[in-house]
Amino acid sequence: MQDLGEEATGAEKQDENMKILQINSHYNQGGAARIVACIHRQLLAHGQEAYVAYGRGGKGTSNGYRFNTVPEVWLSALCSRVFGRNGWYNRAATRRLLRYMDGLKPDVIHLHTLHGYYLNFPMLFRYINRHRIPCVWTFHDCHAFTGNCGYFFDCDKWKEGCSVCPYLRNYPASQWFDHTGEMWRQKRELFTQGAEKVIVTPSCWLTEQAKQSYFGGYPCITIHNGIDTKQVFYPRDRRSCREKYGFGPEEKLILGIAVGYRDERKGAKYIIQLAKDFGSGVKVILIGWNRENDAMLEGTDNILTIPNTADADMLAEYYSLADVFVIPSLAENYATTTVEAMACGTPVVGFAVGGIPEQLQGGRGIAVKAGDQVLFEEAVRRVLEGRGGLLEREALAGVIREENSTEKMTAAYERVYGELLGKRGAEQRGR
Repeated sequence: MQDLGEEATGAEKQDENMKILQINSHYNQGGAARIVACIHRQLLAHGQEAYVAYGRGGKGTSNGYRFNTVPEVWLSALCSRVFGRNGWYNRAATRRLLRYMDGLKPDVIHLHTLHGYYLNFPMLFRYINRHRIPCVWTFHDCHAFTGNCGYFFDCDKWKEGCSVCPYLRNYPASQWFDHTGEMWRQKRELFTQGAEKVIVTPSCWLTEQAKQSYFGGYPCITIHNGIDTKQVFYPRDRRSCREKYGFGPEEKLILGIAVGYRDERKGAKYIIQLAKDFGSGVKVILIGWNRENDAMLEGTDNILTIPNTADADMLAEYYSLADVFVIPSLAENYATTTVEAMACGTPVVGFAVGGIPEQLQGGRGIAVKAGDQVLFEEAVRRVLEGRGGLLEREALAGVIREENSTEKMTAAYERVYGELLGKRGAEQRGR
């Protein structure tokens, strides 16, 4: 199968309608969930029968079905953290999902993030394998092929079989028991049954990791994440955005997304230290701030915190008014926030981990050695002072419109769906 992320265009269309069910932890809340929402809207616009089943969060969309309750999610999270097994609870919720699938009878199931304390893995995959439903599975992190962790950092045990996990307390955390070896073996058995499966990742980096995992026998391809570059994420007028939110035209503004800052992987300490080192010469804006993290801000007076928002236009305006967007994650795949910032014409500085270097190549931003505070701050200074040698604002936004539109992403996925169904049809005719 070709690298459909590179080959497909928004003009491509399937000859026949398909019934496609996406499954994810959330709908339109968080990076992966926004990708799910973008695909769903585009599929509906293309006349496909599109549905989304999700386990958590608020109100979804037309053709959406939330199959978990809040108490069920909390109970699953508690059990996972106490007993060290993630994906083996939520039996009642998963039964509701399977009944929904019985009625829906999808042609293709498109899996996304399955961790998040909302699914029972054995029940779901035994159903899929028994009914031989073709699957597209988009990896938004590494959880599908590790014993438990979302990112493996410097550990490569996942290639042969996890055990004695060095990151046991990273999300999804276990406080005491290490069942990573057992879970790795069970996941390999469950996840690699059936031939009608295509593995998709948003970054070339993660595609290469997937090929080295127990998914290596399946087609593993790259389709870059897409965003709405027409109606939402495009360069807004910087001066008017700054006036709207009370910033001066000459202020130096650094923007970060603070969702999940309690997780060390997100690198909160690097941007907070940057604020301290830069002092009153800059303002650091952190969107998605949780008041529980206020203790992190001790010793700073130039950080503006803003709660998490579902207002995409507001987010685009903040991207547009910033001089630079920073992503200090110590492990990352293909960050949607990075694409959103660049689509609004704002360059990015981040650590050279995972798919970040791919995103920032070609003058779109600067990636520096992971965890190096000095290099991180120097890169931000270069951008603020216009010494970065980066693309101009409109040129940067133009590159993202070309490479990361929802139209291009969804056309690529539709092509994968169609090829999977075509392959299945050919096999059935050959019997």
